[in-house]
Amino acid sequence: MRIDKIIGVALPLCLLVSCVGGPKEGYVPQTDYDDLRQEYTQLKESSAATREQYVEQAEAMDKILQELAQVSGSTVVLRTDMEKGTARLTQVQQIENRIGDIKTKLDGLDMITKENAAYRKLITSLRKVIDEKEQEIENLKGEIQRRDDTITEQNETITRQSGTISSQNETISSQQEKLRMAVAEQAQMLFQAGVDFENIGDDSPVVRRRKDKEKVMDLTREMYEKSIFYYTKALETGYPEAQYRINAVQQKIADLTASK
Repeated sequence: MRIDKIIGVALPLCLLVSCVGGPKEGYVPQTDYDDLRQEYTQLKESSAATREQYVEQAEAMDKILQELAQVSGSTVVLRTDMEKGTARLTQVQQIENRIGDIKTKLDGLDMITKENAAYRKLITSLRKVIDEKEQEIENLKGEIQRRDDTITEQNETITRQSGTISSQNETISSQQEKLRMAVAEQAQMLFQAGVDFENIGDDSPVVRRRKDKEKVMDLTREMYEKSIFYYTKALETGYPEAQYRINAVQQKIADLTASK
C-alpha cells in the first residue's frame, strides 16, 4: 500500500480530531469519525504487513543468491579436481542436491511475488542460470563416470593379468619342482651306477696265473674308473656325497697299482 494514500487518509483524520465535539451544527458526526479512524488503522496495518512481506521476499532472494554463489564455488572446485584426477561423483551429488534446494526455494518465492514484476524478471533470470548450471554439472558428471569406468576396466584387466601371472608362476614353480626332483633322481641314479661299478671292481676274482692276474687287474681298474666317472657326474648334478666315494675309489686304484 502506498504511503501517500495513508497520508491522504491520516491528514483529514487529524483535522477531524480537532473538530469533533458535541452535537453542534457544522461538526462531523461521531460515527463518521470512528469509521475514518478504523480505515486509517486498517491502512496502517496493511502497510506494515506489506513492508514485512517485502523484507521477507528480499531475505529469501538474498539467501537464494548466496546458495547459488556457493554452487558456483563448488563447481570451480569440482573442475579443479577433474584436472587433478581426484574428482568424485559424491561431489556432483552434493552440488545437485544444493541446486534442487535452490529450485524448491525459488518456486516458493515465485508464488509470493506474482504481482511484483521486478522479482518475476529476476526469478526468470535465475532459472536460466540454474538450467545452465545443471547442464554444466551433468557434463562434468558424465566425464567423471567415463573416467571411473575406464579406471574400473583397467583394474579388472590388471586383476585378470595378475591372476594369469599368478597361475603362470604356480606352473613354473611346479615345473621347477619337477625338474629338481628329476635332477635329484638322476643324481641318485648316477651315484648308484658308481656304486655298482665300484662293487664290480671290488668283486674281481682272485687268480693265480700272472697273465690272468694282469687281465683281472686291468678289468678292476676299468670298473673303478667307470665308478669314478659316474660318481663325478653325480657330484656335478648335485650329489655331494659322491665326493667321498670318489676319494675312496681313487685310493683303491692307487693300492691296486702298488700291488703289481
